[in-house]
Amino acid sequence: MSTLAAPDFLLDAELRLLFFGGKGGVGKTTCASACALQLAHSHPERLYVLVSTDPAHSLLDCFSGALPPANLTLREIDPQACLLRFKALHEDHLRTIALRGTFLDASDIGQLVDLSMPGMDEMMALLEIVAWVKEDRYACIVVDTAPAGHTLRMLELPAMMVQWIAALDAMLAKHRYLARVYRGSYRSDAVDDYLQDAAADLTGLQALLADAARCRFVPVMLAEELSLHITRGLVAELERLGLCVRDIVVNRLLAEAAACPACLARARQQSLGIAQVLQAFAQHRLWGLPLVYEEPTGLEALAQLWAQVRPLSHAVWTTVGMAASPAATPQPFVIHAPALPPECTTLLMFAGKGGVGKTTLACATALRLAEERPGKEVLLFSIDPAHSLAACLELPVGPHEVRVAAGLSAIELDAQAEYAVLKQEYASELKGVFKRESAQSGVGLAFDREVMERMLDVAPLGLDEVLAITRIVDLMDRRRYDTFVLDTAPTGHLLRFLEMPELIDQWLKTFFALFLKYRQLFWFERITQTMVTLSRRIKRLRRMLVDAQQAALVLVSIPTEMAYAESADLLAACARMGIAVPLQFINLVDRPSHCPVCALVRRSQEPVLEKMAATAAGRPVAQVFRQDEPRGVERLRALGRELYA
Repeated sequence: MSTLAAPDFLLDAELRLLFFGGKGGVGKTTCASACALQLAHSHPERLYVLVSTDPAHSLLDCFSGALPPANLTLREIDPQACLLRFKALHEDHLRTIALRGTFLDASDIGQLVDLSMPGMDEMMALLEIVAWVKEDRYACIVVDTAPAGHTLRMLELPAMMVQWIAALDAMLAKHRYLARVYRGSYRSDAVDDYLQDAAADLTGLQALLADAARCRFVPVMLAEELSLHITRGLVAELERLGLCVRDIVVNRLLAEAAACPACLARARQQSLGIAQVLQAFAQHRLWGLPLVYEEPTGLEALAQLWAQVRPLSHAVWTTVGMAASPAATPQPFVIHAPALPPECTTLLMFAGKGGVGKTTLACATALRLAEERPGKEVLLFSIDPAHSLAACLELPVGPHEVRVAAGLSAIELDAQAEYAVLKQEYASELKGVFKRESAQSGVGLAFDREVMERMLDVAPLGLDEVLAITRIVDLMDRRRYDTFVLDTAPTGHLLRFLEMPELIDQWLKTFFALFLKYRQLFWFERITQTMVTLSRRIKRLRRMLVDAQQAALVLVSIPTEMAYAESADLLAACARMGIAVPLQFINLVDRPSHCPVCALVRRSQEPVLEKMAATAAGRPVAQVFRQDEPRGVERLRALGRELYA
């Protein structure tokens, strides 16, 4: 616990890489932007870069169009542009490696290289960071990360990319051996240099990530149970990966409370939350930032942010409201409550920016559907790597279906476990293939076997997520459930999920063609059948997503400018892909009030509420008022009864 006056990551001139991360919607972008701005102002002679690795970027929104200082560069990574740049720089080397090290011809390799692989967001972001580290141009790279689950995937990439380099090197082993046999020696060339350079870059990055003097990860959280749950898991994983976590920022703390029921309830909840944070992270330096009543966007607001930071243990965060507050007149939680989705809707997706309450509203809706439709079965499931269904329901939910209530089950898909099963199946069948071919064994076949064994190490990043999703399609095929309620990942990664069926369909077509072309050489019967099943399920999912009678996306937002901008992007993407969005919830709305504190918050929300209503295009827009964090089946069931007319 800190006794310092300010976090040292704002002052440490030795830091080269500084990450801000956490659950969606906790203020990561604001904290990262304000930190980069302070570093740039403090050291005008040095160059800094602030980069967002979240596909749903909000850096420019955070700066409100203002130009940063000349020594601070803002970068919002465009994965597709990065991929094109990567291909331009490295495609020739990769083609040469594949030609030398596999039985594929130039046409086959061209098809593979031209595929748009799913799951490239994290990889492209990491490669950009690798390039900047190698260039050594910037005094510090400040990273505004994607929400917790996808950030952990990015930070696991260096170890995975080392495997890729090993797989590529194995492809060249046969070529090197044959050169020694037939020419008497092997002389390394540009391709070998390329692999050595790539391996050195990754080794350098891994050393930097593990160096507490030069690299730091700062989790940002709220004094709420769900945020605490996500942050506890994030910190444990970061420390397992070897990253230094010294400081944790607890954002949006109430510094004063008026004697109104809403303020007292918020203060009481915050006091309990602070106590839990102090206990959970007793070995870390904890910092508090106050709740501000207007979004801290623009240079002036960002420049003032860190001046307000205080050590959590010493800060004068309000403890008003620990006594029972006056009884309030019962008021509705929701205004303009919509009708329940029609029974023909098979897939209901709750989507929006991180931290807007998607999980809460998805759980409440699933409970209401199960209650209203006796005899029907509902499955509530999550595809977000940072699962929070279990914390929201206060029940153990994992990769297998768990009964939550009458007519309702839940599951949190484990994408990596699904992929591990495929890898095990592939390894088993590969062993049998080479056993059958043992009569032809020789040096060439031995090298081919090593290459084939490593093939799944260079599979596209998103394949594990797709395998997990197709389990749900399998349940749809079996007709075990009537309605599927999906708690999605935050916007950027949701869009990747929605685009993924088409990308995977292209990927499967290419591999089917290769399997057929080389069936005399290597024929994997079980894997081929798995791919046929996968293709069928992907096609069904693609058809369902664009059928407004079967699938609907429920947009969840909050009344802030940044959430409004991200919601507009999501709506535009859904219109482009033909996905129906028949309903919108605006969550965490403050009630009109005579309390000066609550009235100030409400005034900042009203312009956004008006814009959201004006752009609804005939879509019902329900407002859900702020309340204590509803957790547990009974409280969520009560919310579900309020949500719909």
